[in-house]
Amino acid sequence: MSKDSHSTPDIMPVPPSNEIHPRGLLEAISYIDQNFANELGGCMIKSRFLTTKQRLEFMEVGFRSSFASGIVSALLTPIAIGVIEQYIPMFGDPSPTLFDKFSAFLLALGFSLGYAIFMAKASTCFIGEYTRAMVLNLLGGMVFGAIVKAVVAFIAFHFLYFKIFSDSNILWAVAKLYYAKTTPATVAKVYYWVQGFKGIFLISAYFVLVSTAVFIIIPIAAMFVAWLRNRKLIAAGVVHVDSDRI
Repeated sequence: MSKDSHSTPDIMPVPPSNEIHPRGLLEAISYIDQNFANELGGCMIKSRFLTTKQRLEFMEVGFRSSFASGIVSALLTPIAIGVIEQYIPMFGDPSPTLFDKFSAFLLALGFSLGYAIFMAKASTCFIGEYTRAMVLNLLGGMVFGAIVKAVVAFIAFHFLYFKIFSDSNILWAVAKLYYAKTTPATVAKVYYWVQGFKGIFLISAYFVLVSTAVFIIIPIAAMFVAWLRNRKLIAAGVVHVDSDRI
């Protein structure tokens, strides 16, 4: 084996003709992982090689995945809080146990929490300018999508509380039950249930804000920890960050 073969860094070969164009979250993270491995092997690339189009594509992927997952979690939030507040039976039990309430809490927060942890792992896969630019643009789109989702959900829940479930609308809807020959006792029970349940929408609105903050903080905190890790690796000489080597 030649002498040069011993000094060759451990780099994953990537055909130069294959440009990076992420179409989904997993594909974007795969690009980050692959280039992170190359950087650890010694192949440092300047951030300007990530074109404006590619930056926008990473941001778009982060926005779409964050917004879509956030909307799903927002829709599940009133159901979960309804279980905790004993307005909706969990597993057919009108009096939920501690396990039932915990399950409802996971229903509301588990999806976003799992997504945030998944993004946190991707946020640590950088050490040079190139991968850092990828991560920053992906996270930027994710944060923007999460904020838009929170604003949309916050407004929607308040609209439901003040407009859709207003006292006049509830009285009008409940009065229609008399045409179905419903007993007055049942009508009164439905009326008081709806009046109590509509407060769930206000709780859900603020719960979405809190869960969104947690969703954003987790990957950003992971990226900060990775930044501290990189400083230690560079200071120890384990990794040589030299962006002039392209």
